[in-house]
Amino acid sequence: MVDNAILSERVAVGFKGGPRFSTDKVTAVNMQERRLQNLSIARHYFAWQQRNTDATLIATLRAFWYDRRGDFKSWLLKDWTDFQLVAEQIGIGDGSDATFQITKTYTAGFNAYVRIIRHIKAGTLVVKVAGTTKTLTTHYTVDATGLITFTGGNIPTLGQVITVDGEFYVPVRFDGDSFAPSIPYSLPDVLDVDDLQAIEVIP
Repeated sequence: MVDNAILSERVAVGFKGGPRFSTDKVTAVNMQERRLQNLSIARHYFAWQQRNTDATLIATLRAFWYDRRGDFKSWLLKDWTDFQLVAEQIGIGDGSDATFQITKTYTAGFNAYVRIIRHIKAGTLVVKVAGTTKTLTTHYTVDATGLITFTGGNIPTLGQVITVDGEFYVPVRFDGDSFAPSIPYSLPDVLDVDDLQAIEVIP
């Protein structure tokens, strides 16, 4: 069940993690290795990594966990290690195509990986066509899936590059239905939370 509740960015700092692929590997008797890619899309995994945390911060996290009913409802997490789009090219105009999906491309120069970005932080999106900033609702609209649609008369012409800037969230759910804080060193104003994890929700 998705309703796009956003975890406080201050609390989100406590989650560490990132993308993960799945690859099966078989090694023959001659030591040659064969690999089979199970997933073509990297799935993001996160775990709560802060210890000796202020109890008020944990209270906010606990309330959010209750709100999500454990892992029943998904939510949006700011991955502080990767949350920005900077002059990200999402397409080139042809004079007829009015829709462009927001994406982020990762490349080392050989085998680019294109990640679909669906959840943009409100008020951060900047859309440019051939370097000129466009106006929301006047020149384009954007839906809840990160799909940009240019309005009539504003469709990018042949060769015009479409870029975006902004911040985005990762759609996740808690991975597990338990919340187990503990008091370290008999300090009631400080709490530890162990084994709290989140996993990306792929639509």
